[in-house]
Amino acid sequence: MPRQTIKINEFTISFNDDGCDQIGKIMSPIDADRLMYKNIIDSNCIEQDILPKDNINDATEYLKNNKVPQIEGLYEALFKRETFRHCSVYVNDKNNSKIISAANVGINHENIDPNELQQLVDFVYEYDQSNKIMVLFACYLLYERIHPHKDGNGRMGRQLFLENMYQLTDSFVPLSTALRYNKQVKQLMNEVFKSIGFGEIMKKRQIKNGDVAIYREEIQEINLNKFFEMINDNQRTKQQYYTLDLNDNTSKLIVKLLNMIRL
Repeated sequence: MPRQTIKINEFTISFNDDGCDQIGKIMSPIDADRLMYKNIIDSNCIEQDILPKDNINDATEYLKNNKVPQIEGLYEALFKRETFRHCSVYVNDKNNSKIISAANVGINHENIDPNELQQLVDFVYEYDQSNKIMVLFACYLLYERIHPHKDGNGRMGRQLFLENMYQLTDSFVPLSTALRYNKQVKQLMNEVFKSIGFGEIMKKRQIKNGDVAIYREEIQEINLNKFFEMINDNQRTKQQYYTLDLNDNTSKLIVKLLNMIRL
């Protein structure tokens, strides 16, 4: 199957190019402003964090008035706080009686480079090949895996690379709305994230039936502290985070997902 590798300054993305030119075309909406507002609301709902209306209006105005959005400008409009994190972050996964795990651990905050991330955004807004939607989606996945913000990574990634109706009209992918209302899309997205995420898993120290309540709490605290130490001790390199190689199966999942959303 045809493979495509694209070098974007310090970033590298590779994927199976088969079927990218057959992804369905989405109809241009009558009211872009209304669609953008709804899309950000849907994005907030799937994150279970509803932002004030003023923030949403500021973000839509920012996207409308900037041909190529700046990460810091959009983040300030949407969240009204410092853009890039100075701590470790991870995406929660399982936390049961036996294990605690992270679906993805973000890049070490010392390796977050705002200029290089902006170069990624700049590149995709200028890219005009037939596989643009796939490239946008791959860059969105890169951004999510890097996780440069303390909060709002999903919303920022979707707005920058997929859901900017004003500047990416022909490549618009209303992923947030699909994730909110379509369980199959959500399942496919979870499979894609699982294939590209840098996860961690830790076996818990077991709590025995005879343990008194106070000892149970101590064990739970020990388990959490040990897990946080594991997260903070992330040894993955910047280049590992900057290189995204989508295998054939993941590429097919993405094409299937995009066709479900855009047809």
